[in-house]
Amino acid sequence: MLERGLDPALPAMRAHGVPELAAYLAGRLPLAAAREKAVANTRQYVKRQATWFRHHTLADAARVRHLDARFSSETQFSESTLAEILAFVQAMR
Repeated sequence: MLERGLDPALPAMRAHGVPELAAYLAGRLPLAAAREKAVANTRQYVKRQATWFRHHTLADAARVRHLDARFSSETQFSESTLAEILAFVQAMR
C-alpha cells in the first residue's frame, strides 16, 4: 500500500495498525513502539465503540453479550458460547 503512494487519509491507510506499521517501515518508529502504539490505539477505539453501543439499543437485552476488549483469542470462550457468538454474528449479516 505504501509503494502505491496512497493518500494517508484513505480509510485503508487509516485501518488499525496501518499508520503504525507505515511509521515503522519509514524508519520513524521502532517495531516494538509501533506495536505498542497500534495496540493502544485499537484499545481506545474499542472503548469508544463500547461507549457508543451502551447508548444505542440495537438488540434485545437478552441477546446482548459483553466481550472483554482484551481477549487474545476465541479460546477464552467455552465452545457453546463461541458457537452462540458466531451464530449471532452470522445472523446479523
